[in-house]
Amino acid sequence: MLQPNQPVPMGDSSSPANLAIDSQDSDQLYLKFGGSLVEQLGAQLYPSVTATVAELISNAWDADARRVWVSMPLGSWGLDSQIVVTDDGNGMTRAQAQHAYLVVGRKRRLEGNGEMSESGRRRVHGRKGIGKLAAFGTAGVLECSTVRDGTHTAFRLDYDQIRKLDPASDYQVEPAEDVSPPTDPDTGSPLAHGTRITLSRLLQKRSLQEADFIRSMARRFAINTSEMAVKINTTDLQRFDVATEFRFPPDGLPEGVVAEDDWAIESVADGCQVKWWIGFTDKPIEGESLLGISVLANGKMAQRPFLFDRTKGTEGQLGQQSIVGEVQADWLDVGIDVEDDLIQSNRDQLQLEDDRLTKFVEWGQRRIAWALRERNKLRGEKAIEAFQETTEMAELLSDCTNDERKRYRRIAVVASGFAETSQQDLVSLMRSVIDARSDVVVRSLIEDIEKNDDATQVQMWDLVRRFGLVDARRMYGIVQARLETIRSLKKALADGMREVPGLHNIVRKDPWLLDPRWHYLSDEIDMTKFGVMFQPEQDETGDRLDFMFALLPKAPATIDEIIVVEIKRSRDSKGAPRSATDLEVDKFHSYVLDVIEKEKNNTPEPRVRGLMVADSYTPAGQRKRDSLQRLGHPQLDFKTWERLIDETERMHLGWLNVSKERFEREEPDKGTDGGESALVSAPPMSSAEDGPRSVPAD
Repeated sequence: MLQPNQPVPMGDSSSPANLAIDSQDSDQLYLKFGGSLVEQLGAQLYPSVTATVAELISNAWDADARRVWVSMPLGSWGLDSQIVVTDDGNGMTRAQAQHAYLVVGRKRRLEGNGEMSESGRRRVHGRKGIGKLAAFGTAGVLECSTVRDGTHTAFRLDYDQIRKLDPASDYQVEPAEDVSPPTDPDTGSPLAHGTRITLSRLLQKRSLQEADFIRSMARRFAINTSEMAVKINTTDLQRFDVATEFRFPPDGLPEGVVAEDDWAIESVADGCQVKWWIGFTDKPIEGESLLGISVLANGKMAQRPFLFDRTKGTEGQLGQQSIVGEVQADWLDVGIDVEDDLIQSNRDQLQLEDDRLTKFVEWGQRRIAWALRERNKLRGEKAIEAFQETTEMAELLSDCTNDERKRYRRIAVVASGFAETSQQDLVSLMRSVIDARSDVVVRSLIEDIEKNDDATQVQMWDLVRRFGLVDARRMYGIVQARLETIRSLKKALADGMREVPGLHNIVRKDPWLLDPRWHYLSDEIDMTKFGVMFQPEQDETGDRLDFMFALLPKAPATIDEIIVVEIKRSRDSKGAPRSATDLEVDKFHSYVLDVIEKEKNNTPEPRVRGLMVADSYTPAGQRKRDSLQRLGHPQLDFKTWERLIDETERMHLGWLNVSKERFEREEPDKGTDGGESALVSAPPMSSAEDGPRSVPAD
């Protein structure tokens, strides 16, 4: 068994960056690389355990492995925890480890078999030679044990030591602590060829839920188990699947598109073929690892789930939170040089700004729009059928005229678009409408709502369901008062109001400002109730920059949901816009995790999610929040004050218009004064985008 006799340098010692240069004897300039480059290429590009393990599985694929075993501490995590990925691929000799694996930035597709693996049977996933650094997004130490041609090589990479590397020096790879050759985890027998990668000194503080991790990993690969079988602990990784209410195909196809094995097949442009399916779950999807359409190339995810950057519109509001699917487009990952690459360096996002992808993105937007229309049509038909077959509904409709029945059926179709609606929700709403149909206010309400487009009708009927058919004047007064509160909050933010006591008191008094659905939740709950010692941020004057609290159902209701809220002021002490940093985002994440840990032993275990509101986010803060949202657990929402106020104001203005018209028709002599009319017609804020209008540099 061959063991290293001396440390192996990580890099090519003949490169100019490794030559000793005397500035007095030479005018030659050299480009050097410090150890922090590994941090940028590893920890920053691969910020999650899922991304790290996926990259190690891809390495096994490129090595012609038939079996891959992943051992990791899902559900429990300690200081001594390790992630071990073993494969029965080709393995490496010591020379191959030095000149291939340990060369950062090696263009593997320009060598050997080019785009094909050593066996010539597979298109490789690797391209830029930085995937091995993915380990350092998760672990502080990587140990490699590999065997090939009867020889065994073992070595160790220490992230902390690499980060300290001076640009004038190579990193001397250390001997491995575990020098045993890789074995078959199922039988314990030595592998004739293969590689074992062990990650230790794990950087993530908390473990992952097994079901969430396996589901996320399944989304990343479309590899047939007959080609390469992957086992995660004791679970065989299967192709991604999810229960759907509707799936296209087989529930429908656009005109001219053909289907094969429940996949639609068509050409996007210039002969580039895609295979796809799009489905909709019966309830909104939680977690960004599942929601949306993923794009696969050569059996691996090239774009994590998204909606082809589709702007939200009428169709997007009806079904957008339930959409899931896949697109296979192998042509996205072809070519041997960087200039050909349409996938970003971390290999899970497309270069969407590249002009070569314009037609592909436009195609995706059209297909999503089509699927949303078809889903809404099918859901409406399903709602009508269920509505008509309900015994209770049959009795309620028994004394209605034909015109009334048609109208109520249309309402049932529209109301089926409620988020997380159930058949009983629909029945309850229709009972209240039909029972009150003799009320002139109710008839006017129905007429007013029917004037709007489908998406707005869904929102209006959802409000009716939530608030009940209350007196028009009472609702008008409630919404009018809320709009005044919104206007006061906008002014307070523009004036740079401090967190404590100003913003603190406003939000504590009216938590619906953060989300209109939270009217049923209690006021502020001190975080110490959950054992969380909140450490507020301070500005240069010592004033608080933020505050935190939790919202949960009022007693004696069961605590089934807890919302951890952190509020950041919009201006600093000098009046300049203030952006939340990555450190602040990270700290907020840790507070939510603390609450989850505190509540996990309760029965039933409440759902815990978080909301952070700031004026904007620094570039590093934006990257951190995007990374956390991709993980999907816990559910974290990051909003700007602009988006939050815009969403709340739009909903209340829409309801106020309906309430105002009904009120004026009921009592035409009372009308409204100029102030009220101005309030109704006041335009909402200019943008509802979740992001800063301008992002200052870190």
